[in-house]
Amino acid sequence: MESIFSPIKHLFTNLFSMDVPLEKRITHAMLLCAMFGTFFGFIESFVLHLPIIAEILPLILFFLLLGFSFWGFYTQRVELFGLVSISVIGFIVFPLMFLANDGMHGGMIFYFVIAPVCISLVLKGKTRLIIFIAIMAEYAVLFVFYKTAPQYFLRMTDKTAFIDQLCSMVITSLILFSFSYSVAHQNSHDRETIEKLSKMYEKQANTDELTGLYNRRYFNNFLKLAINTLGDSGNLHVAMLDIDDFKVVNDKYGHPFGDTVLQRFAEILRKTESEGATACRYGGEEFLLLIPKKDRDEALLIVEKIIEATWAQIQIGDNGFVTASAGFITCTEDMSYDALLQEVDNRLYAAKAAGKNRVVSA
Repeated sequence: MESIFSPIKHLFTNLFSMDVPLEKRITHAMLLCAMFGTFFGFIESFVLHLPIIAEILPLILFFLLLGFSFWGFYTQRVELFGLVSISVIGFIVFPLMFLANDGMHGGMIFYFVIAPVCISLVLKGKTRLIIFIAIMAEYAVLFVFYKTAPQYFLRMTDKTAFIDQLCSMVITSLILFSFSYSVAHQNSHDRETIEKLSKMYEKQANTDELTGLYNRRYFNNFLKLAINTLGDSGNLHVAMLDIDDFKVVNDKYGHPFGDTVLQRFAEILRKTESEGATACRYGGEEFLLLIPKKDRDEALLIVEKIIEATWAQIQIGDNGFVTASAGFITCTEDMSYDALLQEVDNRLYAAKAAGKNRVVSA
């Protein structure tokens, strides 16, 4: 049984995968449903002993639709596939089946609802409007033709017509439900995709590619907001950190190693997130650390631990090590964003001038 159902499962996966355009999936669904309808029409005509033309016509149309389905499976021209398929079904298959199933007395009239739905879902622009108007005009002509010349239609008994109408109603309802479900499923999939892309692009826009820390643009906005909300409490602290002699490291050991140093330093900064701190790569080898809701001594201790961890964890060669310097400041009520950054930058330079590998807080 698995050998039988496996190819069918593979076929449906290829036809109705989310990777396939919605228009192509709807067109394939329409063709499969039309094929099922014509084949069922053949069985029904045979069982009910309808005239031979009513038996042969559905079978011919079934193989015609089967050929279109194979063409649609391999073609990449989705719009042409949809246009030709809808045109053949709407202008040839439905009218012929309408004639063979006793016109408005039979159940074929239920299938007419499918064509406008497929036109709206599959076709685009002026083509959609033109085909819709043409098919509506054709259906109007068929209805008038049935009213004025019913003798040209293959007749059914009331019992046969009732069975045909019942089956057509059920099949049409299932088809329209499947179309609606496909569109709803596609919309849900698209929303999830958009949300994932939005989060990805937001992350890319706000983080530094090399270190994974927040970038300067994000941190500037974050710091401005933090100053407005926490600065007046005196519990907002900012540290500017710089890797000492980083140019020498790059020149002596190469830029790939320099990138490794930046990444390892970023890992040390990221560990402070557990203490409520937020770090960013401000530019080059400069980093900023924002520490809210801590008293001054606690915040200063966090920065000092970073300096110690840098010296202990980032080695150069057998005996060398990397160091970092930092300027530290506590935001006061009257301090602006620009003044805060200028002052913490001055303290960083003071740490450099005092011998590096240290924190200057005043």
